[in-house]
Amino acid sequence: MHTGALDELCAQMQREIPGFSVGFKDQSWHQRALGTLLWPLNRSYVNGYVTVLGRTAWWPNEQRFRNDPKVLGTLLHERVHLWDWRDNPLWFPASYVLFGPVVWTKRAHWERRGYVIDLVLQQRQGTPVECQKKWMKQVFCGSDYGWMWPNPSAIEAWVDQVRERGLATELDGALLASTQAWVDRIAPPRA
Repeated sequence: MHTGALDELCAQMQREIPGFSVGFKDQSWHQRALGTLLWPLNRSYVNGYVTVLGRTAWWPNEQRFRNDPKVLGTLLHERVHLWDWRDNPLWFPASYVLFGPVVWTKRAHWERRGYVIDLVLQQRQGTPVECQKKWMKQVFCGSDYGWMWPNPSAIEAWVDQVRERGLATELDGALLASTQAWVDRIAPPRA
């Protein structure tokens, strides 16, 4: 269904991030080991989340990568993290290790930059704002992401801001322009 576009986006990402690859957690001993370490906080790490480590986007398994109808949007989200890691090679990974339930962690900053894509795509596909707010509060206030932004009213305000400003709420420059082109291709704006 989306194989040509998926191959095209992966090729673009290889040009942008030399050494970029896609890995599969179910085929990686170190991803399964990391999943075991994270089990008390995040029981879905191996089977439920896509993760960026270095220049690799780790999918739960190859079947999900090849068959998930949302793969392009997810890959765009992970692409933002790859750019952030490339542009912030010390601070980006350190902020994921040094997290905790504080007012607003640096990790929340990075994740907002990725989730803005998910929110814009959902909005274009007709997802009600209340559903988006509920989902984002689960993501940012829950244990799966280490309680990275435990402020539900601020999250609701951010979702409203994304619905008004779109991708420009979090992205700028070349990353904004190229991501906007892909988002328009995946889910054209409603008339």
